[in-house]
Amino acid sequence: MALVPYEEAAAVGLQKFHKPVATFSFADRTIRIRQDWRQLGVAAVVWDAAVVLAAYLEMGAVELRGRAAVELGAGTGLVGIVAALLGAHVTITDRKVALDFLKSNVQANLPPHIQPKAVVKELTWGQNLGSFSSGEFDLILGADIIYLEETFTDLLQTLEHLCSNHSVILLACRIRYERDSNFLAMLERQFTALTRIPSPSLVNVRKKDVEITCTLGGRGTLTEAGPFWAFALSSVPDSGLIHKRENQLKNRFRGEMRSCFGPLFHGESGAQG
Repeated sequence: MALVPYEEAAAVGLQKFHKPVATFSFADRTIRIRQDWRQLGVAAVVWDAAVVLAAYLEMGAVELRGRAAVELGAGTGLVGIVAALLGAHVTITDRKVALDFLKSNVQANLPPHIQPKAVVKELTWGQNLGSFSSGEFDLILGADIIYLEETFTDLLQTLEHLCSNHSVILLACRIRYERDSNFLAMLERQFTALTRIPSPSLVNVRKKDVEITCTLGGRGTLTEAGPFWAFALSSVPDSGLIHKRENQLKNRFRGEMRSCFGPLFHGESGAQG
């Protein structure tokens, strides 16, 4: 349990969390996410990092169709919902206390023919990992899950268990404190380190521009550029994460990604899954 104090009168940015419904447009559908800040707090509101990660998935740079994905700390389930709409078989996870709320959002936003592709399942990091087959997922997703230092070791253990040699981890998060940066160092010791470069592209999130960071694969250092961290880590050095909203930029970077990382990216033959 963590207590994060704030002054509600001064926290204008928190007003969006008190809205009962947050509405988004992804995968050619209108998605209405129910929020309940007063009852469930941080687990029941849509954080900007989830919107950023959902937007990245919608870009189609990573092959989702037929791939096995898992979302960690799903909260409202936005990222997992978008992944399912885009063709992935998704296990959407969170702690037991949040499951009923999570299920309600998933069921409300997935059409009947897609619902079998999305399973809501309890997962407390570091606990009962045997209920998940080791390395069973192609893609591990997480939005703003790096914020409680006491969970870092368990989160790393969970990532290690869920990953195989071809798994890719996509995380989007805002680095707020030094402890968050420390977690990145922990990741670097256990997974392939990636070099991140600044992106000129902006993604519009909640009527404000949020700078997104590009990530390119390869062994190097993790460098911060912009208020948002958005990065990919993989068990093998053949992954990358790009955020380019404009088509001409996306096309240019796809060429660069193909030359660097091979078949991971959408549209390439031989994609794993």
